[in-house]
Amino acid sequence: MDFWKYIVRIKIPSPVSYVSAILLLIFTTGVYKQLTLTQKTANNCEMTFMFEYPHFVEISVPMNRGKYNLYAYTEGQTMEKIKSMKFYGTPVVFIPGHSGSYRQVRSIASVNIRKMYHIQSNIKFDFFTVDLNEEYSAVFGGVLLQQTAFVSQCIDTIIKTYEYDYKPTSIILIGHSMGGIIAKGLFIDPLFDTELVELIITLATPHRPLFLADHYMDSYYDQVEKIWGNGLDKPRSSFLSNISLLSIGGGHRDLMVWPCLTYTPHADINALSLAIPGVWTSTDHQCILWCKSLVKSIVRVLFDSAESESDDTIYEWRKKVSSYHFDKRSNGKWFHSNLHPITVKLNEPNVIEWNETYKLQRSISLEKGTAMPIVVHLPLFEKSFNYEMTAEAVNIEYHDWVFSCKPDYHSKKHCLFGTNWSSNSTISVSKHMKRRHITLNMPDITKLGHSNLVFKIKNTKKPTALNIDLYEASDRTNQILWRFWYGVFDRHLLWKVNVFETIQYKTILRGWSASICMHCVYNVHMVPIKCSKKHHHAVSKFIVPWTQGVLHGITSDSYVEPLRISLENIPQSNATKNPYLQFILDPTCNYRIELDLSIMDSIGTIGLKYGLTFPSYIGIIILLVLSNQFSQLANSTKDDCSIYHNSLPSIIKVFKTLAVTICFLTAIQSQWPNINKPIGGIDWLGHPLKTMVFSSLLYCITNSFMYFASVALWMMMLFWGKAINELLVRFIMKMLRKNDTLSDWILYGFGKLPIAVSMIAILISYHTCGTVGLVISAFFYYFLLCTMVQDCIDQLIYYPVIFFKDYFMKGEKPGLNLSLTSIHLHFSLFLLWLLICGCHLPCSIEWARNYHHSKYLDPDPSWISSLILNTCAGILWQMDIPKRNLKFYAQLSNLCVAASIILFLFCQTALFRIAPILTLVFLIITVHQCFSSWIGVQDLIDNQVSSANDKVPQKKVE
Repeated sequence: MDFWKYIVRIKIPSPVSYVSAILLLIFTTGVYKQLTLTQKTANNCEMTFMFEYPHFVEISVPMNRGKYNLYAYTEGQTMEKIKSMKFYGTPVVFIPGHSGSYRQVRSIASVNIRKMYHIQSNIKFDFFTVDLNEEYSAVFGGVLLQQTAFVSQCIDTIIKTYEYDYKPTSIILIGHSMGGIIAKGLFIDPLFDTELVELIITLATPHRPLFLADHYMDSYYDQVEKIWGNGLDKPRSSFLSNISLLSIGGGHRDLMVWPCLTYTPHADINALSLAIPGVWTSTDHQCILWCKSLVKSIVRVLFDSAESESDDTIYEWRKKVSSYHFDKRSNGKWFHSNLHPITVKLNEPNVIEWNETYKLQRSISLEKGTAMPIVVHLPLFEKSFNYEMTAEAVNIEYHDWVFSCKPDYHSKKHCLFGTNWSSNSTISVSKHMKRRHITLNMPDITKLGHSNLVFKIKNTKKPTALNIDLYEASDRTNQILWRFWYGVFDRHLLWKVNVFETIQYKTILRGWSASICMHCVYNVHMVPIKCSKKHHHAVSKFIVPWTQGVLHGITSDSYVEPLRISLENIPQSNATKNPYLQFILDPTCNYRIELDLSIMDSIGTIGLKYGLTFPSYIGIIILLVLSNQFSQLANSTKDDCSIYHNSLPSIIKVFKTLAVTICFLTAIQSQWPNINKPIGGIDWLGHPLKTMVFSSLLYCITNSFMYFASVALWMMMLFWGKAINELLVRFIMKMLRKNDTLSDWILYGFGKLPIAVSMIAILISYHTCGTVGLVISAFFYYFLLCTMVQDCIDQLIYYPVIFFKDYFMKGEKPGLNLSLTSIHLHFSLFLLWLLICGCHLPCSIEWARNYHHSKYLDPDPSWISSLILNTCAGILWQMDIPKRNLKFYAQLSNLCVAASIILFLFCQTALFRIAPILTLVFLIITVHQCFSSWIGVQDLIDNQVSSANDKVPQKKVE
């Protein structure tokens, strides 16, 4: 007998396994770097400060469930009025998000109150905040309808709180994280008065689900999309047409809600904090609530929206205001209807006139300012018809500073009046001094019959400058056909600028949106080669036409901040323009502009966005292992069911299955595009090439992870098996010494313990949460595996002693009745159990969070799974599985393959579908093993014996 065949042996890994291990290491490193990004990079947001102690006054809400509350925020002079429930302003309701506190309203409310006192405005706002018990609404959708119903009751209560003379006609909603989805979800209820809400501001809100943990969340998002539309084939409902929706995201520092999730096609404004004028910095998920510059911008939108002297409708006015503050701010901090008059008088007294005739590039630098205003005239000629003009204003205090005009008939040089183009300018990020940029197409000016450009410089003692660049657009624009490998090994050259006084260059990135790696992260570097002055400043901009906002990078003196660019998977709304880079250079410098791929940032970004598919791939791998194990049992008369690692399918078989399955997936997605909704950053399902590449990559990484995780689990079982066995032996021996009857009951109880554990788990699941029962049974399953492993180890250890004793003393050769098949099959089923527990883990988290309010979870998506699995476990734990020589092992193997294909087709984005499918597989395996006597074991044995006899050679008869 080969003694060593009972030792757990694992096959030598294939070369593909080593490649998968390397991919796993790179993947883990990239994700770790991305997760620690906020700790390693400086947070440029200045924190808001409280000038007076905040107070939260509780307001009673009818039909309150007990765990939710409503508060009014107050501080300083307004405290006594609020405590006496006297409100006079426009109500603003703050809705916290996932695990959010009602106290997070402090920054916005406090800055608003300070601003109200500072500008002495008649416009007043009353801030209310909803306490949603800090529930985990992003991972458990069962609370979304409850929270929505309570917020609706809060709005009714707030309106009724006002006295009749001050009763508001509208209300403003500010939602953070999932609070923004709750604000949009209010309109699901047909009884909700839609005319009450005029403005919704969402901060870091996932307008697309981060992941679908349960069908409640899936259903809620479906209902919200049904009324709000998706911006493509589903328009916004007509009753929502006058509601302004502003969505603000945090950018790449927000690792919980990525920019692609904060974008919503039915919003009036989509903005990232790092693209908002005056903010220009990325915020994490919590920082977006207290970032001082961003909070001030939001407060300015509230005040400017409430005061209008324009003839526009309220909706159109709010859109202009929000566009000014969040997208294209041309100068001042406040917006009004007459900010940039269309026609401006240019002929002013006491002005130095400076006429420029032929020079296309001009830089005026006044380091000590100017005592008198300066007007610069730039004549346009016929050759400038296809030209563009870019200008940079440095510390020019005029709101209106760039015009076009036709010279007066008498002077032939000077203009009396000019058309104002200053509203087309935008303030720009700057390391020092205020800067504004403008780019104008000359055909737009010549259409008006104008032949001059006019620039105004205000008198000031501060350093000021004006840089003008008139150029032919084709000379300053290049296009590159995008390839995702640009900058992998070396920086890719975009521009090499060897001439002075030119300030504007542009690079169009053609085809990036169709690239296989749309989420790859690149850095754009502007490297100054030669500068004629010590101080210089250049700005790079990344513009995506189908979204709002401009990303900036800076090169200034010795400070270099590369521009970080990445294209988010945002619906393009039939946009035909390509994203492009614009560079505003210092006219005193030559530059080398380069692009490189940030490999680790790209891997980390892809890992975080695509990592949500890992549960489905883990399920696929476990099911394929079970399929191979059942196939071995079907094709062998011996005790053959190999260990998990030896049952892994070959990579060739996996890729063949993937190729066929992807064809099915492509056909299904084209016919039913909503069957796999894009969640997180996963939008490549249905695209054959992308699906093949990323699915293969994710499978290899997951396979390598499962390999090492299962090895670690085996090592733990070997260690804990011995420890658990020693504890049980000590406990039993202690009981045996006390009472013989008690010891008999203990031994009998251990024999019936599996049934007792499964029944207890079912009862606990019914009275608390289904996941709790699953976790309890998982610990017991692990305990059983440990004891099974320890029993085998004990037999192997003592076998040499028994062999020596029987062979040399009795002359008999003892047998070793040892089988690892049961352990191997139970180990695979245990992994299946753990995955189901993981899929239902958000339920237990929410149950534990609300335990002090309710002892059971309602609703509970994990209850059915817990009931079925614990019932099956109570049966399997009492049996010796797998049953030998049963029929239908081959069919059971095929069933596991079919289930793995279903996981690939329908569960990569809908995680809540994984647990029911795996539960069904577990149930079928239990039924197959439990009702073996009905299957016809004897027939199979007879067939095996007869087939064995056919192979025995017959003796020759003489």
